[in-house]
Amino acid sequence: MFKLNRGDAAPLSEQIAAGLETMIQRGELSAGARLPSVRQLASQLNVSAFTVTGGYDRLVARNVIAARPGAGYYVVASSWAGPETEEQALITPPNDPIGFALHCLDGTGASLRCGSGFLPEAWLADIVPAALVTRVAKSRNALLAPSPAQGSPGLRQQLSERLRSVGIATVPGQIITTLGATHALDLVLRALLRPGDTVLVEDPGYVFYAVRARALDLVVEPVARLPDGPDLDALEERLERCHAKVFVTQTLLHNPTGGSTSPAKCHRLLALAERHNLVIIEDDVYGDIAAKGAMRLAQLDELRQVYYISSYSKVLSPALRVGFVALPRSAVDQVLEQKILGVLGTPGLTEAVVEATLDSGLYQRLALKVRTKLALFRQGASRLLRESGVQVAAAEADGLFLWGRIPGAGDADTLVRSALQAGIFLAKGQMFSPSGRFEDYFRFNVAHSSDPRLGIFLSRVTAQGVAGSNVRQLRPASSGA
Repeated sequence: MFKLNRGDAAPLSEQIAAGLETMIQRGELSAGARLPSVRQLASQLNVSAFTVTGGYDRLVARNVIAARPGAGYYVVASSWAGPETEEQALITPPNDPIGFALHCLDGTGASLRCGSGFLPEAWLADIVPAALVTRVAKSRNALLAPSPAQGSPGLRQQLSERLRSVGIATVPGQIITTLGATHALDLVLRALLRPGDTVLVEDPGYVFYAVRARALDLVVEPVARLPDGPDLDALEERLERCHAKVFVTQTLLHNPTGGSTSPAKCHRLLALAERHNLVIIEDDVYGDIAAKGAMRLAQLDELRQVYYISSYSKVLSPALRVGFVALPRSAVDQVLEQKILGVLGTPGLTEAVVEATLDSGLYQRLALKVRTKLALFRQGASRLLRESGVQVAAAEADGLFLWGRIPGAGDADTLVRSALQAGIFLAKGQMFSPSGRFEDYFRFNVAHSSDPRLGIFLSRVTAQGVAGSNVRQLRPASSGA
């Protein structure tokens, strides 16, 4: 029989469940075997009958054992065949947006997650204390009452105050909470557009802008993204040609290039939007780690043509899928209808946790801490990439991403697979391009990209590329001679 560790943080009932499950997996308890009665096991382990019942209930819930009224608990037949090996696991190659998302969310086994869009877990540890979550969970409303369709009033009040602090004049009634920024984008596109309508997206831009739009049967028109923002001459040409209704852009700390739109371009972009009756969806998921005083379109526009979306999944925690959209008053009902049709409401418990975290001041301290650490890691990652032969595009001094070209990278999919075999998760640039360009570009997460192992891998790739290039350059001269 297994032993309990009373000094362990795990509850005794969970230890009982784990111990019995281990015995079953080892074959010490076979299918059909009867378990000790609750009183017998309680006596053997010197715990209460209530504790044993809790352990048994966990195993019943997992279909490991079954309760037979009047006869006790029995091991059920199981198809469990041991832990899944790496070879057995079905892994979608991270070469398309869905496969890429699976690797980001489900994990890949790669020790260096250079292509990830998330911060390292260690950076976020303890930012939401257990005591805060417990306090929120004990709130009757958070656990039992349905969340209002538009979102928690307390959270929307917090969001409104935070937006006003960065110059975006809004009230709680103009805010709808969502399951992250991608969900917010989906709701706005559904509310404003119909199949066959045209939406403009940046090229390169966030991987799911074009994917989401095409899934809604919208026509996607790419607009080149330059170091200081979108190519406004190209945008104006497309507006004249295709009469697009919506443009999706990321003003601050752009994903994947890392740059920010200049103030001059912000003003001109809003003038174009007003002239062509264009709605701008401004994605500001990284704005909280941007430099103080950074300019946003919604700040200049005051939510007339601009729909402002953001999320707490990037900086606070990927596990807290809480986002929102702040929008013109006239559009609230349209977007809210789409939210109700899709998910009815968003989880009140997670919204309450985010609200409490904002109210406590913990989030503000986290954002400052993350911004400071990213500045240091950005220097190291930039230096390592350049020394490894990667041509890093000029970008802001802060932010999560660097955008770099690997000369002679060859087939990007093959390179991504080779990197994964070496324990390195890369994000190819072509995936961020709605036009399919940027074949030899890659997005690097600076928080994960200063490890020497990445430098060794990239140096080999670039060295092979240069060697191959030299061979190709010499061959015509040799044949001519």
